[in-house]
Amino acid sequence: MKDLKFQTAEQTMKHSNVKKEGDSDFYTNHNKGFAMAVNGYRISVQWGPGNYVDSDVRYDNHDAPMQHNIWGCDTAEVLIWDEAGRFAKHTGGSLFESAPWSDELDEYDFEWCNTVQGGHNDQVFGHCTSECVAKMIGTLSSCGNEDPRKAIAQIYNAQG
Repeated sequence: MKDLKFQTAEQTMKHSNVKKEGDSDFYTNHNKGFAMAVNGYRISVQWGPGNYVDSDVRYDNHDAPMQHNIWGCDTAEVLIWDEAGRFAKHTGGSLFESAPWSDELDEYDFEWCNTVQGGHNDQVFGHCTSECVAKMIGTLSSCGNEDPRKAIAQIYNAQG
């Protein structure tokens, strides 16, 4: 048996039990969220310090979730990757993007966001309720080969 008394916690703790991030259908992140594969997409749902969530959690100590057996929040931040490369700019890239810069207009192309992304102008969706997240997952699982971005933006914008 290995003598662990002269090793740090970091040296003895494994970073991950998967070969590379994204190899599993489900994975967790530092006790503050999860990601899952759905129909060629990967959705990340996070509710910890630094995420766009309730302010008492967002501004807490970065390591706070790891100090608890159970860590919770009333809202979450969502990011969706297009692992199949159907609608994102790059295979495995974020399904949603910030408005691109238009040299021709000399400003951000918000019309692109309205037309392509249902008006959403960011990679992430902040302060999502559990109902909003569930509907987003349902949309991803049932969209088939249709672009889900407008439906997801509508779900997000409809939450109270």
